[in-house]
Amino acid sequence: MTLAPIQTDGLIFDLDGTLWDASEACTVAWNLALAEAGVTERVLTQDNIRSYAGIKIDKLFEEHLTFIPKEKHTDVFTAFKYHEPAMMRSRGGILYPGVRETLVELQKSYPLFIVSNCMAGYIEDFIEFCQLDGLFTDFESSGNTGKPKSDNIQMIVERNSLKMPVYVGDTLWDQQAAAGAGVPFIWAEYGFGKADSPAYVINNFSELESLVV
Repeated sequence: MTLAPIQTDGLIFDLDGTLWDASEACTVAWNLALAEAGVTERVLTQDNIRSYAGIKIDKLFEEHLTFIPKEKHTDVFTAFKYHEPAMMRSRGGILYPGVRETLVELQKSYPLFIVSNCMAGYIEDFIEFCQLDGLFTDFESSGNTGKPKSDNIQMIVERNSLKMPVYVGDTLWDQQAAAGAGVPFIWAEYGFGKADSPAYVINNFSELESLVV
């Protein structure tokens, strides 16, 4: 069965795993932070970093980076907050195929937004590195608000008076956040994670053009 296109008056995007892959730069930042904090038991890989995408930092330490002693959490995160912006500005990431061209076309008909569980300043670094200035009407991050993604999606919806928003993301966390905000979800299957029987799926970013009306 082919689903009818989604009616929308605004597209909200996750960032990592949806618009770009910056896992190489992020991996370097994490490993520099671990080394500076004296944590030498493990070196993180890009696959590790991709699997962590979208997880808030407190949950990341508690459930995934369990090899880091609790007394080192602050030192590691402080070092990471220094290294990640530097890595994003120097190495950045790679836009997924069709992202730039499709965003340009979508922006002609819809306002575009970003909501990500990233540090404050990360979205701005993404926009600057990829030269996407002027394409996004508004954006929000957990690093800026201290709130969960569902709240930040709702904040964007309310701030921009959206009536039929749609959230595009690549992980189960994105799907759950969209549901928590009462917003339809489109799963970017090409990204980092999985989703739970999503109603709408794109295998390539350019497919969005025919999926929304």
